[in-house]
Amino acid sequence: MMFDSDIGPRVEAHAAEAPDSPAIISAEGVLGYPGLAARVERYRGALAGAGLGAGDVVAMALPDGADGIAAMLAAFTAGTAFVWLDADQPAARHRAILDDCRATGVVTRPGDEPPHGCPAVITVQADSAEVLSAAPPGSREHIVPKDTSCLVYTSGSTGRPKGIMQRSGNLLHFGRWMAAESGLGRGARMLQLARLSYDAAYLEILSALDAGAAIVIPPPTVKPDGAQLLPWVSAHQVTHVFCVPTLMRRLLLARESAGAAPDPALRVVSLYGEPLHTATVNQVRAHFPQAAIYNVYGPAETTVATFHRVEPDSAGEIPIGGDIPGVQTLLHQDDDTFGEEGEVWIRTRYLAHGYLGRPAETEAAFSGPDASGLRTYRTGDLARRRADGALVFLGRRDHQVKIRGARVELAEIEAVLRAEPGVAQAAVGVFTDEQGTAHPAAYLEPARGAAVDVRAVHRRVAGTLPSYMVPAAYVVLDRLPLTSTGKIDRKRLPDPGTIATRQADPKEPATDTERRLAAIWRQVLEREDLGADDDFFELKGHSLMAVRIAAAVIEEWGLEIPVRAVFEHPTVRELAAYIDAHL
Repeated sequence: MMFDSDIGPRVEAHAAEAPDSPAIISAEGVLGYPGLAARVERYRGALAGAGLGAGDVVAMALPDGADGIAAMLAAFTAGTAFVWLDADQPAARHRAILDDCRATGVVTRPGDEPPHGCPAVITVQADSAEVLSAAPPGSREHIVPKDTSCLVYTSGSTGRPKGIMQRSGNLLHFGRWMAAESGLGRGARMLQLARLSYDAAYLEILSALDAGAAIVIPPPTVKPDGAQLLPWVSAHQVTHVFCVPTLMRRLLLARESAGAAPDPALRVVSLYGEPLHTATVNQVRAHFPQAAIYNVYGPAETTVATFHRVEPDSAGEIPIGGDIPGVQTLLHQDDDTFGEEGEVWIRTRYLAHGYLGRPAETEAAFSGPDASGLRTYRTGDLARRRADGALVFLGRRDHQVKIRGARVELAEIEAVLRAEPGVAQAAVGVFTDEQGTAHPAAYLEPARGAAVDVRAVHRRVAGTLPSYMVPAAYVVLDRLPLTSTGKIDRKRLPDPGTIATRQADPKEPATDTERRLAAIWRQVLEREDLGADDDFFELKGHSLMAVRIAAAVIEEWGLEIPVRAVFEHPTVRELAAYIDAHL
């Protein structure tokens, strides 16, 4: 039996031993373990009925919630590899992923248009699962190893997303470690915050459900917004949070603004994906005095590698910690030896297979197994080892960055920008706003004799890349600065600035929808002098503001719109027309 398939029997055991225990708490209500076990079995049967099994890839095109979790667990138990399609990603991104993984099937909601090119289509909702079409015999092309549990797509330096083939057993191994280390079990409640296309989400889900705890799933528009998260954390008595420091700071800021009293219910705060600073730790301690605080490190290829429990009297730098069980970290130096400072190499049996369809990149990053059955992954991260054995993160060898916990290759954004009309060269940097949140900034060099239409570029880029990769600022330069060797000198790229541009003759909102929407924009963008044709991105709007606008639209009209709609219709007038068309 594959290791990850153990999750099915574990859910069934919790259903039998603690039938009244909640498994999933969401806007849809509470689903207990018996109900979850029934859905998993029903959806697993649908996968089998559609002819999907080990070696196949099934795309999950479902909203966050109980059905998505149940379908995911069904794929784990069936041995079918799944890939999650985020609802707010543009269709072009979905097509790129589906073309890359050649998905045999898709699981979606009744009435939703399934992605093009998947022969097997399954619809699921609550207590029903229907096979609309099955994979014809002989049509399947198994391109992933049979013990692949999921594909995690990250940004790729070649300009297209890169699929990491995560192995069965890895996720549950690290999830069980996290549950044991943090005291996660029956009666505990894990706040589920990561996108369901991220490996961090699978840690949240598997660690909680394997241990018999409950998962608390806020709506997608609530997850990135500290003010909206606040009532979810308190009302549902969340005990465990696993998130990036940026999101934790937003939650803490919301608590400060609301004058919230310290919350003794939260017992564990695990932070990952970004550098953790003492100021954030001190704020966490002030608001959640009973919480143990962990700094967790690990790339998607290994999921988790090291951790550090931040003690109450800690001061100064916060390390990423020491090795978790089953993992050995080594620091590789330029002279091909291992020492106290260098590139982090991770040696373990719990590694991904590699990168789908990229044998050269896989060979460059992975090696082994050795005589002990262990493989090694070369991370590209730099670190030094302290006297106590803990690692301190120093940065990257390349131009890969983290934006709100997501791994981003700046080269992928640059490749999309260079393909735009009139653009001869492009560079992308990262700037931080006044709340400490990172955003991409684009620097464009026009082709000779050409003019760059920045607004048109932005709209096309927003239709190609995920929202967190869409530049929040654009700077057009006659020439990009170069080093003496002819490479782009990123240190000399100018600050993108904070002055927002707007129409010279702003037009007042004309309809009721435009006036109500303009009021929302003024609040989110913190601008009173806003016209109906002012462009969202030219007013320094970014993906987090788009999330808040989408959430406000739900509250104002009861209409759920995708976050990408704000990018695709980036003026009050255009977005109001979109809203009117969908009411």
